[in-house]
Amino acid sequence: LFGMLITECQAIVYVVTGMYGEPSDLGMGICLLIIIQLLCAGLIVLLLDELLQKGYGLGSGISLFIATNICETIVWKAFSPATINTGKGTEFEGAVIALFHLLATRTDKVRGLR
Repeated sequence: LFGMLITECQAIVYVVTGMYGEPSDLGMGICLLIIIQLLCAGLIVLLLDELLQKGYGLGSGISLFIATNICETIVWKAFSPATINTGKGTEFEGAVIALFHLLATRTDKVRGLR
């Protein structure tokens, strides 16, 4: 319970201090969504830590941080909205977003899947 309180305070401070952009530029809705996302991520990390302390995981708390970093990389590479300028034009970095974008924009759908 105390861990969730700390996570909530840290999420609010991150958003209010402009870690993800000026709150006035982002708007109240986006700021609230970022806080909720940080709270959910904090809850997942706390639950994983509890599992490791109870003996259901392999290794120590360092394994938790390694697993969290790997999960973050996988999710970012799948859903990243950032664009990259390649030789073929601008493409999305995230695999899932790039797939739907190419299927929507290419006339040859089979080539869009490759």
